[in-house]
Amino acid sequence: SLDCHWAQQSSSDDWSASVSVDGAGEGVSTELVCVLSRVIAQSAAARIAKYSTSSEQRRNADLLMTLPMLEGQGCQRIKLSDLREEDGIRLLFDPLGPDHSTVELVDMVCSDGQVLGSVPRNLVHKYNLLHRGIGMIISKDDVIFETFRTGRLPQVYCHQRTDTKRVFPSLYDMFVGGVSASFERSRLTAAREVAEELGMKRALNLMEEGLDDESPLSQELFQCTIATSYNRCVVSFFTYTCDTSVESLAWQEEEVQWGQFVPYDIVEESADLSIERLVNDGAWPGEKVILDYEPTIMSLKERYSEEKYEGWERWDYVPDGLLVWQAWKKYLERRL
Repeated sequence: SLDCHWAQQSSSDDWSASVSVDGAGEGVSTELVCVLSRVIAQSAAARIAKYSTSSEQRRNADLLMTLPMLEGQGCQRIKLSDLREEDGIRLLFDPLGPDHSTVELVDMVCSDGQVLGSVPRNLVHKYNLLHRGIGMIISKDDVIFETFRTGRLPQVYCHQRTDTKRVFPSLYDMFVGGVSASFERSRLTAAREVAEELGMKRALNLMEEGLDDESPLSQELFQCTIATSYNRCVVSFFTYTCDTSVESLAWQEEEVQWGQFVPYDIVEESADLSIERLVNDGAWPGEKVILDYEPTIMSLKERYSEEKYEGWERWDYVPDGLLVWQAWKKYLERRL
């Protein structure tokens, strides 16, 4: 565990904060200890600012925090007031490596999504730190909930990743997702991601114009936590309605090799089959599942004979996306 110790300087009214390791044990990276120490420092600074009176805040502006460095490099001291701006937070991580000053900052969070502090994105992925992200299902022309309520099934956007992707090459996904930058609202992340990944900028433009009531992007519907050996993320979930009379899909060719609006029942069945294969291979990262559905492969093949859906029963999805898919289905059951 990491402990934060506060002590008053003997020669002044200043206070210092040092973060130390208690029983870390062998095998714990010194760099990881340094990273988490800086997260604790940010969290402490935020709490002091939140619960201090105006006079206390003025006094605390000069409070000094003493933080550990990499082996043989001594320690770093930084003022509390320096942690109120992004540039000050970057100063925290500069001593840990020259690249950290230019890397995007990402929020490390608690399991409930509460922000603890900002960390360079490369370190978040390196140490699999719990962070904020978004997931979004995109329906064609109709608001997805209205389609369900009228007894119809929507068409939703699915895509296949390129075979050159470093993580999960050639796998499928039924969501658009992304990581929220520090200080970025989750809904803005969703609008930005759908604009960057699919060229659909309507939600982002309306948000910037102050016409959010007309947006095809929903408000946040729910949160779920994804925790695997390679990704730990608190996901805020949204829906997006693509009006094909004014918008069209335009994915990034280096990211996506195929994309299409797909009937919902094909997505549902292919996702179940993908989970079944992961379970049988001992590779399913989620909770134990009981697959009690009735196979409907033949009936779906007869209903959807188009070549563009060919081979859907063999689509292998990104495991993280399947975990979010399960959370989406539970939410849908409660809502409908």
